Amino acid sequence: MTRWVLITRTPADCSDLQRMLEGSDIRLRPFPVLRVEDVTDDPGWPTAIEAAEHDGAWLVLASPRAPDRLTRQARERGASSLLELPAAVVGTGTERAALAAGLRPAVVGPGTGVGLADELAGRMRDGAPVVFACGHDRRPELPAALETAGHRVVPLVVYRMRPTPPRELPPLPESLHAVVVTSPRAARLYLEGVGGHPLPCPHIAIGPTTRDAASGLGIDCRTPSTPDLESLAEELCRT
Repeated sequence: MTRWVLITRTPADCSDLQRMLEGSDIRLRPFPVLRVEDVTDDPGWPTAIEAAEHDGAWLVLASPRAPDRLTRQARERGASSLLELPAAVVGTGTERAALAAGLRPAVVGPGTGVGLADELAGRMRDGAPVVFACGHDRRPELPAALETAGHRVVPLVVYRMRPTPPRELPPLPESLHAVVVTSPRAARLYLEGVGGHPLPCPHIAIGPTTRDAASGLGIDCRTPSTPDLESLAEELCRT
């Protein structure tokens, strides 16, 4: 019997997790409450290119949506030198996306922005800048932690997440084994998309920040042992 798991991501964003669940009876049902759009940050590119010329500069990526868009835009602008910076990524999902885009991450964080900042700050030269390839709406913890450690953070926006109109969301399965919420914003939009009340099944948040945001909305979530896809797959199999 198939156990369906609703997850607040697009089908493309679910492929890695579904591969990790091979051999189980769990199947993911994407519920893409947010959809991605490319962004061209014309004001941000000159500042990012200037920051990349400093000795000791780093490139930081905190989402698997950023690497491909960054590399395409950098090559279109003749700014491939930016891609030669040592890269730090928030976790293994973003690492895979960075490798697929031709980047070579030097630091892979534990899946949280603060955790990545802690690991990266110990490797950086004092005062060295960071180019942060990111989304238009982003969590503040990572850049704030790096700035507190004395590093200038230059955001470079390469994508934006837009809410999917509720009428365009796919139908819900007749029965659900669990729901996975993947960001604080997705938790809010999931609640709106299902009529204002959590569905009657276990809920799992991908990390503690999302769990806390979901709790504030009345969604009781547990979290995997660590905020990465491998631990999420294990948690789903235990549920």
